[in-house]
Amino acid sequence: MRSRLLVLLSLLALAMSAAAELAPSTLSTDALRIARLGHLVRLWGAVRYLHPYLAYKDIDWDAAFTSAVLKVREAKGRDEYAAAAAGMLAALGDPMTRVVPPVPQAPPATVAPTGPAARPPLSRWAADGILVIDLGSYQGYSAYTELPAAASGLRPELAKARAVIFDLRTERDADGDPVDYSLALDPLAPFLVGEVVRAPPERFVVHSGYVTQRGVSSGGYSSYFATPFAATYAPDAAKPGGSSAPRRVVFLLNGAAAVPPLALALQAAGEGAIVSEGELDLEAVVRQTRIDLGEGLMARVRTGELVPIARWPGPHADAALPARAEGARGARAGDDPGIAAAMALAESQPPAERPAAPAPPLPDAVFRPDRTYAEMRAPGLPHRLLAVARLWNVIDLFYPYKPLIDDWGAALPAMIAVMERADGAREYALAVAEMSTRVADNHVYVYGHPELDRLFGTAGPPITVRRIEGVPVVIAAGDEAKKAGVEVGDVVQAVDGEPAAARFTRLAHYVAASTPQGLDEKVFLAFFLAGADGSTARLLLAGRDGRPREARVRREAAWRRFITPATSGEVVRILPRADGEPGGVGDVGYVDLTRLTELEVDGMFERLAKTRAIVLDMRGYPKGTSWSIAPRINIRKARCGALFRRPEVSALVPVAADVALSFCQTIDTTDRPLYRGKTVMLIDERAISQSEHSGLLFEAASATTFVGTPTAGANGDVATLSLPGGIFMSFSGHEVRHADGRQLQRVGLVPDVAAAPTIAGLRAGRDEVLERALRYLDSDAAPAAPTNPAKSAPPRH
Repeated sequence: MRSRLLVLLSLLALAMSAAAELAPSTLSTDALRIARLGHLVRLWGAVRYLHPYLAYKDIDWDAAFTSAVLKVREAKGRDEYAAAAAGMLAALGDPMTRVVPPVPQAPPATVAPTGPAARPPLSRWAADGILVIDLGSYQGYSAYTELPAAASGLRPELAKARAVIFDLRTERDADGDPVDYSLALDPLAPFLVGEVVRAPPERFVVHSGYVTQRGVSSGGYSSYFATPFAATYAPDAAKPGGSSAPRRVVFLLNGAAAVPPLALALQAAGEGAIVSEGELDLEAVVRQTRIDLGEGLMARVRTGELVPIARWPGPHADAALPARAEGARGARAGDDPGIAAAMALAESQPPAERPAAPAPPLPDAVFRPDRTYAEMRAPGLPHRLLAVARLWNVIDLFYPYKPLIDDWGAALPAMIAVMERADGAREYALAVAEMSTRVADNHVYVYGHPELDRLFGTAGPPITVRRIEGVPVVIAAGDEAKKAGVEVGDVVQAVDGEPAAARFTRLAHYVAASTPQGLDEKVFLAFFLAGADGSTARLLLAGRDGRPREARVRREAAWRRFITPATSGEVVRILPRADGEPGGVGDVGYVDLTRLTELEVDGMFERLAKTRAIVLDMRGYPKGTSWSIAPRINIRKARCGALFRRPEVSALVPVAADVALSFCQTIDTTDRPLYRGKTVMLIDERAISQSEHSGLLFEAASATTFVGTPTAGANGDVATLSLPGGIFMSFSGHEVRHADGRQLQRVGLVPDVAAAPTIAGLRAGRDEVLERALRYLDSDAAPAAPTNPAKSAPPRH
């Protein structure tokens, strides 16, 4: 059924917080203001991502919001608040998108009876051969239950009618929605049409994931118009007695009934007409969603638009009469102007030709990125709240891991309150960074503002720091750092005079992370030693003797994230024999995946073809080789390497249905020889995103054993949104899971064999994680296959 009721998308949760659910009289002034601004944010987002006009019209929707913000904050009562929200919607130039006042509830004593005994006859003959069918007395639930069965008995009468009038004048339901009579009308269509007719199709905006606002993304996200197939109605070849269809079919409406698609199809074909008491209410023609505004108010937002049909000017009333009270009708005789007008159209001859001036075609959509307002380094309050509107709505609609956020709805009033206080460039930038941490995702970065550069730094010394045994330790140092006296294994006690623990805590407050180890990955590898380009990092270090010493090392932008390979030496090599015999060559291969290129994959397998096992070192970031490696180790004949899912946002289906595009990323086939030895992958928190994805593919292909410590726990092609002040924020655009459905995000790859470096081991030049992997491979106690049940059999997809 193609219902013309307002689509009840639960696009945006009705409650912002417990306080927002209370009656306005029970809220404090601050709570009421924030609740209203929260509703405005939700309304702005619904229009931004669902209203078709914003896909092609030059409408400054940002300005509409920023203008409304101040009016909402100053509103003295519900009427002024409603007027402010209505003013924002007026920028669309769409009368169908508007604020709707509360639906008055009639006293019980005045409610007219609606049972069968109170209804007029369903049909009557008004004149020679003109059949009037009165559906208007069927309202509410009866329009969907009783009416279809009752209407099915009209077929014999339709066979005798030369014209038919459907009287659809009724009263809106308790929620103020128009009544939909399509369930009763559509089964009668074969007896009403003389040729195949079709209703105008309706197009909708669809967002398959979030189209990134900056740069490119490998996610394949897109936004477009979707046009479902139009409803068609064909004549019944087996009409009773071989009768023909009525010459005219007239629909009499008063705006309280949804305009049936059948009425539009017959009007467009020249076989039907529409009479409207009052202006034809087109809100019943195209789909809408309702957005709760609190305080008994609601907004109706258009989410679709009709696609023009050739030689048809669009929905219109063939005869328009003054509006009367809903349900007010005469005695169905000469004193009923609506019936009289319908009778006149029923008696008239159908037009020989349909109108020659159709509506112009709808414009195509054009992607237009959001304005960055880079000149607003210290935005005023309206644009600070625009930052909230963008960030909150994008995450609410497009973030695939939103179920992992404790309560995203409750975050909105808190964000508004923070932004109301964030006056000034530094305060604003820090507020944005703080907001971003509510999205616990290692792919979340905020950047593009001078104050963020000042906070996180733009350059660093040639030093890599990790948390080892609970403290920050140097694990790699470049030549400049070594000259300054920095040694591998040094414990960092302070940076630029700030104690290490305090520095970590300060930075972590503004850093989003999926997991505790993911937080270490971001803070220590990216921000801990960072500062201004050309500045000097003053490091207080403790070495082997335990005594503090200071080292000064210049920061350069090229060393912003100084990452060195986990091990030195050849990228691909066969490890020495474990017995340590001089010159002895073992039977275990080693590959540094952080340096291996795709062009080297075939050569790697040729060199390691006769080994019994390969250690794949993924303690860092790879170079896109996993898709070439996985087919060569796919001894399990696995088809699925990882499961993907991304949200799809549109008015075609309720968002509450959790609609998403889901697919399995397959492992390619190969005609090259398979490597059938064991595979072991070394991991730690430096493995993130593509690193973790490589682990998923290897795990599915050969039950690869993970050795080390958990990875960061963030996977999914990155998308980026923009915020006022020239700020950009990245986030994971896809949900990615193990091939067997297990969660990866906010968990990471979990080692089958735990192993971690020690400070003493670093100072001795040992690689204790690699050593543990080799012991695992050499030990007679090592199981023939990992004990993880998920690795005992290939996933079935």
